[in-house]
Amino acid sequence: MSGTQKSERILNFVLSSDENYADKLAVTMYSILEVHSKADGVCIHVLSNNISENSIEKIKSILNKFSNAQIIVHNLDNLDKRLGKDVNVDHLSLATYARLLIPDILPGDVDNALYLDVDILVRENLSDLFSVDIENYYVAGAKSIIDLPDGSEDREHFRINAGVILWNLKRCREDKFVQKCLDYIKNANGKIKFHDQTIINEICKGKIKALHPRYNVMSGMFFLTYSKFIKAYGLKNYYSKKEFDDAVSSPAIIHLTSWVVGRPWEEGCLHPYRNEYQRILQLTPWGDKPLLRKSSSKYKLTVYKLLPGTLIRTITKIKRFAKSKIK
Repeated sequence: MSGTQKSERILNFVLSSDENYADKLAVTMYSILEVHSKADGVCIHVLSNNISENSIEKIKSILNKFSNAQIIVHNLDNLDKRLGKDVNVDHLSLATYARLLIPDILPGDVDNALYLDVDILVRENLSDLFSVDIENYYVAGAKSIIDLPDGSEDREHFRINAGVILWNLKRCREDKFVQKCLDYIKNANGKIKFHDQTIINEICKGKIKALHPRYNVMSGMFFLTYSKFIKAYGLKNYYSKKEFDDAVSSPAIIHLTSWVVGRPWEEGCLHPYRNEYQRILQLTPWGDKPLLRKSSSKYKLTVYKLLPGTLIRTITKIKRFAKSKIK
């Protein structure tokens, strides 16, 4: 099987990780392969930022259960040099910036690919998503709830959450997307408030297509009402209540974002899909990995449910400032 799109039936996925998140990458990858077990072909491109050889072998061993898939590992151990400038990462991994290089890293005959963060569970076959017409766009994604200028985004120039990105690689290559990103980093002296997500949104401005929110359902959406969610993040021109509710009731891609309920690999996690995550984890070579010690999420969630949306927004701004403050 070729990892390229000589056949349009090959679905190309891209995952990026370092050694610390190799187990999460394995879970995301397994969730992809499980729901696409009857697809004609799946190719997982792994952007490796110093993932150990042992972990790579473990990840590749998952393929033994799926006859229609293959993995291509792209070594980006020199990612810092390829970016050309030291960049601020704050609480994140440098591996997140690997997204910017995808159009140049993947084979030239791969015209479209779906990038996913490794804190994600794929819940359904995404063949229809790959068929979305993005010929006149660089990327497609779900609308962001951060990195917004006072929440005043208009319908034509909204921003997306970079955890799920459908790439028009052909268009990006033609317009030298990667070089534009590197120039942005250089001009900003490596100090970017919301990291590569800000860069992608700035470079792609006006050429971004909105996907239904069910393709990137974030943790807070499961616990806050539509009205409170809108107020908590100061959103304007966001999705309709129906789209929001449909996403929560029928998620295609679940983004296990950091929030007050914790994450499935932490003690006390209250996320509704925590058991699904643990089920898949047990099917990977990391099945015996213990949960991370974490303060209880139950009290925090109770408090958040009682708070008005405007106060949640204030708390969110404070936390966001603390995490993303450029030093």
